Amino acid sequence: MHFIIYCLDDSENAGGRDAHYPAHNEYYRVNEYFRFPPVKLLIAGPMTTEDGKKRIGSMLLIEANSLTEAIDFTRNDPFHRNGVWKTVSIRPFLKTTDNR
Repeated sequence: MHFIIYCLDDSENAGGRDAHYPAHNEYYRVNEYFRFPPVKLLIAGPMTTEDGKKRIGSMLLIEANSLTEAIDFTRNDPFHRNGVWKTVSIRPFLKTTDNR
C-alpha cells in the first residue's frame, strides 16, 4: 500500500532543518526501513516557497503494509524527532497513473 507523508516545518525552529539534515539524509540512506521491509521509500524531497529558495517542508511517497508502519517510519525520522516538522499528515494513496 502507498502512503503520502506531507510535513510542514515549524517556523519557530528556523535552523532545525539545516542542523538535522545530515542525520535525516542518513536515515533514508541506511536505516533498516530503507534497506529492508516493511517500508520502502519511493520518492522524497523538500517542499519550497514559490520562488524555490526556501525549504518549508517535506513530501514523501512510501510503500508500507499498514498505516502503523508508515507512522513508525515517520516518527523515527530525525526531522520529526527534533521538531523540524510542525505538522505531519500521512494518508493512503492509490496510484492510478505513472507517466515516467
